Amino acid sequence: MSSAPTALHPSPLDAWPPRWTPAAVIFDCDGLLVDTESRWVALQDAYLARHGAALDAAVRRELTGRAAEVVVVAIAEIVGKDPHLVGEELVAEHRRHLGDVMTPLPGALETLRAIAAVRPVAVASNSDRRALDAKLAGLGIAEVVDASIAIEDVARPKPAADMYLAAARALGAEPADCLGFEDSETGAEAALAAGLQLIAVPSLPGQEPRAPRRVDSLEDATLRTWIAGWEGTR
Repeated sequence: MSSAPTALHPSPLDAWPPRWTPAAVIFDCDGLLVDTESRWVALQDAYLARHGAALDAAVRRELTGRAAEVVVVAIAEIVGKDPHLVGEELVAEHRRHLGDVMTPLPGALETLRAIAAVRPVAVASNSDRRALDAKLAGLGIAEVVDASIAIEDVARPKPAADMYLAAARALGAEPADCLGFEDSETGAEAALAAGLQLIAVPSLPGQEPRAPRRVDSLEDATLRTWIAGWEGTR
């Protein structure tokens, strides 16, 4: 399922804090801004358990951050059911919980708002449009984000580069001038393939996204100090 990893080139993020400032910033959503990825994974595991099955660690690592369709096909094969039925059952259950209280990850909304005050911001997610809009509204950032890219907006979802390329275009910036934030290996592969500068912020155990820079959370003190020093371009 995975392709060869994208080689890491020298990056302005090799220095910390960097002396570079991005023209625009693109955020992932699930597992980065909001704690929905862990719930989606828990839902999958519970579904598998009801069918007397489980994912091994390597397959779980590979599927994290992938489009729902990819996850559904893999689970359907394991449980021996029609993928359309599995998709209906899993996605319906997931959507029932989308109306629950959205739990932002530490520092996520503060960091996004601080950046949006001085730079164009987009969210690029493997979620479908309905789900992505619900998350942005639930987090109270729908009016802050300049553009959002959902799975229907591109030919190929992450780990392909399409979503990040589309987000950069929507913000009027070259991909190499954009800063990306990702939590998953799948998302990091997409951002790097698009040519973004990337900061990884993994939130799920077992995920080791490749990026020029990694921080433990969006509360990182050096990250916040760096952002505070950006001159406004709005």
